Amino acid sequence: MLKKYLQPGTVLFIVLFMLPLDLTAQSSTNNPEMIILTRDDGSAYILHNTAIPLSHGFHLYRKVEDEEWERLTDTPFFPVQNGYQLERNLGPLFTFIAEELDRNDPQGIFLSLRAQTGPNMIANAAIPELARELGRSYIDEDVPVGSQVSYRFEIINDLERPAGQIIEGSALINPEKPIAPIAVQAEHEGRRITLEWQYPTPEDQPETINTIRFRTFYRDVESGAVEDVTNAILARTLGDRDFRKNFNVPRLNREYEFWVEAVDISGQPSDQSEKIRLHVTDNIAPAIISGVQSSLTEDYESDISWPVSPEIDLAGYHVYVALGEEEEYTRLTDELLPPLQTFFRHTDPIPGGQYRYAVTAVDENGNEGELSNPTHLYIWDSTTPDPVSGLYAEFNTDQKYVSLNWNEPADAEQLRTFQVLRRQIHPAAGGLYDQVNQTALLDETIVDTGYGEDGFREGVFLEYGVVAVGRNGNRSDTTWTEIQIPVLTPPDPPTSVQTRMRNGESVQVTWNASLSGDVTNYRLYRQETGSEETVLQNESGRGNRFFRDSSIELNREYVFSITAVDSVGNESVPTLAEPIATHRLYPPERTRNVQALYTEEGVILQWQVLDDSQVKGYRIYRSGIATGIFEPIGETGAGELRFIHPESEAGQWFKVFPYDHTGREARTAVAVQAVRR
Repeated sequence: MLKKYLQPGTVLFIVLFMLPLDLTAQSSTNNPEMIILTRDDGSAYILHNTAIPLSHGFHLYRKVEDEEWERLTDTPFFPVQNGYQLERNLGPLFTFIAEELDRNDPQGIFLSLRAQTGPNMIANAAIPELARELGRSYIDEDVPVGSQVSYRFEIINDLERPAGQIIEGSALINPEKPIAPIAVQAEHEGRRITLEWQYPTPEDQPETINTIRFRTFYRDVESGAVEDVTNAILARTLGDRDFRKNFNVPRLNREYEFWVEAVDISGQPSDQSEKIRLHVTDNIAPAIISGVQSSLTEDYESDISWPVSPEIDLAGYHVYVALGEEEEYTRLTDELLPPLQTFFRHTDPIPGGQYRYAVTAVDENGNEGELSNPTHLYIWDSTTPDPVSGLYAEFNTDQKYVSLNWNEPADAEQLRTFQVLRRQIHPAAGGLYDQVNQTALLDETIVDTGYGEDGFREGVFLEYGVVAVGRNGNRSDTTWTEIQIPVLTPPDPPTSVQTRMRNGESVQVTWNASLSGDVTNYRLYRQETGSEETVLQNESGRGNRFFRDSSIELNREYVFSITAVDSVGNESVPTLAEPIATHRLYPPERTRNVQALYTEEGVILQWQVLDDSQVKGYRIYRSGIATGIFEPIGETGAGELRFIHPESEAGQWFKVFPYDHTGREARTAVAVQAVRR
């Protein structure tokens, strides 16, 4: 599989991309597909996706508009039949393919390239010579431009007789040429060149659909020599607009021109892109100096030393210094120190300062290496800053941060920074302090947004301290203050609420506890279905999660909900129970005096009921025999004690069941047979 990425010394770079025709998808289904590309010189390049059987060949036919088919091949074209023929015909190109496949058996390579796989389809599109040898392409040199032309590959066997396999396709013959790459840029690191360019996707410009790869070039401006440095198949990848190639030029201190060409599936190149001229010089800085050391003299001067740099073109050294925690270094040397001078004395450091020293190497072209390892020296100073005063902490409830303010000490001009410390003291979270400011702070105020993305936990007590740090690193006494983070967020609601009828007279409500630890009580609300009014029925302590509501009315539907309330009065969102329909404990009484009379209208049923206060309606059932299975045939409302069923007949049996608001039917019913009047 041709799949390597372009690296120094690699000769192929090819990955899956969008072909003009979906050859890669068709390869698994064996549907013959064809691409017809009209080149700028008027010739037509025809490429198909079908592996011609071994020992078979083809004749190619052409039809212009509605004319008759014309055979273009005087004799059949037979592709190569084995790996040794392919090796002989392709020559160095075969060696190139073999190296990329990491194989050395010609026959195995040949059979691998014939396989109907996506990578092989791409290889045939990217390497026209390979497609030609495998019988997958043909060039029609004499094609009528501007016409609708159809082509037909007729597969023939080794006896030159048609094998019954046809590959057809058609296209409007309109000469085209790949557009040139744009936005070409070049940069270098020594002789190593990085060439970048852009090329539109087929979605951006559909006319680029047949462009498959790129070629890269440079010209030595002084000698005029042009070099093709492609050294690979730079495939155009799916959806990409930006491309890059790395290569080396042979000499430094020369001016070169660089450009890129796009290549289509027939091997036809575009015009040259914009040419980029670059003066390639030695811009590689010397290696970093290591092993730098420093020491303090009796006169509080700094001695810095380092090993000799091994760079051949070394011009000298520079020495740098940084004070304390400052990130940027300042150069101490006005002029380069000679290559063999590996010592420097800093004669005026300020006592009380923490110094960092570093050394760089500079070559004859002015390239300066990176800073060496830092070496540290502290110039002792025993002065201690005065502590700050008036420290005050306040919590911003809108932005959820703590603002700290204090008064600076009288010797503030001698300070390096203030250090702001923080610790949670209730509930206790250990004895260590966090440092709020991570960089130098000389203002008398700071905003603390809390612990990472979590911010502050509500209700906790925090202790803040501010320390003044002098330029000598000495620290003042710490000034302290405390603050409680207010509780603003309502607690979590109960996780679930359950309801059930009790004794047909009340609703029992129970619920699970809230997950919040500061809940003090729960509130129970009731709302009748269809009503917008929610009524507070009960409020209980956190340990009581049970309530029986005896004020309900029967045959109604209610929704009960529970909220949790914390110690400062914040109330959670409600957790709702499933709607509950209130009903008596037992189903309705059965019907009495049921009569069934057959008339011309059908069977007329009439009945009586002793107590209709619980009845929502009546369901009527019918069976062919008294002991048979009764099936429903209709129902009436609560006050309707008569039912007519036109489809029923005399002799059939009927039962009438009253049911309540929950759908419960009477437990029994008397079976009555319909009689004629």
